[in-house]
Amino acid sequence: MIDSHAHLQDEAFSGDLRDVMLRAKSAGVNAVICASVDFGDSVACLELARDYVEIFPCVGVAPYSNLSEVKPTMQLVEDSPDVVAIGEIGLDYKLQRRPEQVEPFRRQVELAMELDLPVVVHSRSAGKHCLEILKAMKAEKVVMHSFDGSVKHARRGFELGYYFSIPLTVVKSEQKQQLAREVPEELLLLETDSPVLSPGGGRNEPANLAQGRDFIARLRGVEPAAMDKLTENNARRIFGLKI
Repeated sequence: MIDSHAHLQDEAFSGDLRDVMLRAKSAGVNAVICASVDFGDSVACLELARDYVEIFPCVGVAPYSNLSEVKPTMQLVEDSPDVVAIGEIGLDYKLQRRPEQVEPFRRQVELAMELDLPVVVHSRSAGKHCLEILKAMKAEKVVMHSFDGSVKHARRGFELGYYFSIPLTVVKSEQKQQLAREVPEELLLLETDSPVLSPGGGRNEPANLAQGRDFIARLRGVEPAAMDKLTENNARRIFGLKI
């Protein structure tokens, strides 16, 4: 398995990350895409990727972070050949609509397109709007992370060839279950969003990915081993992983 979205540089892992990675390996997780939300987070993510061959850095500024950090963070991307994606970036309209989110989102998408990198998109309460912007920009390499919009809107992403990563909250969320049933198999990814979105409360970690894998396999009527192979191949393809 490949955990397509986690935040292993989070302070929740500051005391036992090596043990966390050992548990992930024992659970069958071969790689983790480590996403960032701001400049400092991105620096920490790149450092982790140098220390752990199983961690691949995804660098960006999230819409709920300090958007003035986009320029220096994008310089990190240009200076760091090991970056596999730009993210997490996007829009977050859960608390309020902030027009100032749009231009930083577009700037980061533009750089990803220039560098031929995928973008990992945070679209809380803004899925339709993110998809409209990405389509208008003709973005092709896109991962919709923990998409909380309707399946009707998600289908627009399917038509564009965008990937959708399903978090472990699928075990209790009807919206995520419906999404997990309908994502085309060639666009389906698994994620934990560690250390958050634990299916049972407490700290989440990549080793828990098997719970989501098993649940989605049952939803789709396939064997867990087939789900492993399918989602790992999809992650390798969109992130260009050579592992």
